[in-house]
Amino acid sequence: MAKKMKKMLEVSLVNAELTSLPERKLLKSRNLVCVDMIWPRAGIARKSAAREATFRKGKVDFSSEEWAKRVVFREDVEARTAFAVSITEPVTVQKLKRFARLTAKYALRMGADFMEKAMVGYADIASAPMDALSAMVGEKDAPEAIAQGVVDFPELPADDGEVLVEVPLKRPGSDNTIGSLVLSVRG
Repeated sequence: MAKKMKKMLEVSLVNAELTSLPERKLLKSRNLVCVDMIWPRAGIARKSAAREATFRKGKVDFSSEEWAKRVVFREDVEARTAFAVSITEPVTVQKLKRFARLTAKYALRMGADFMEKAMVGYADIASAPMDALSAMVGEKDAPEAIAQGVVDFPELPADDGEVLVEVPLKRPGSDNTIGSLVLSVRG
């Protein structure tokens, strides 16, 4: 049986544009940009990253930002993957706080799952504080997506190569393309 090759990929945000949404008319809006890497390796169904972005007239350019803000993944990938992207409705400070609580809730749940696996026989006792904290932290819902898209990434870039991946964005429940988000994928 042939050994699967893993390759380290660095994925970063380049730009995004919403072309036919009412939100585009806003001079400035703060939205959350969420990027998922689907099945980068066997046993890893999804890696997720999210960050706040300031759109001006429906556009945002990440290329002038420092690397630490643009990068969303540095991940080993086996053979192929896909990217799922969503952009939320404009968010207020309150919604950003809700999003942070929800993120914390899921992070704490993963910590509880790890404790259960690591401490066989003592799982309930060891994970109880994490379970309680996750229930307390995430009581509110996250902002709704106004644009989303998925694109397959079947071929990994050459060593030290870069591929720009354009993810067409659609309004949830619609087939009309309303914008795009561009990712840089380096091998």
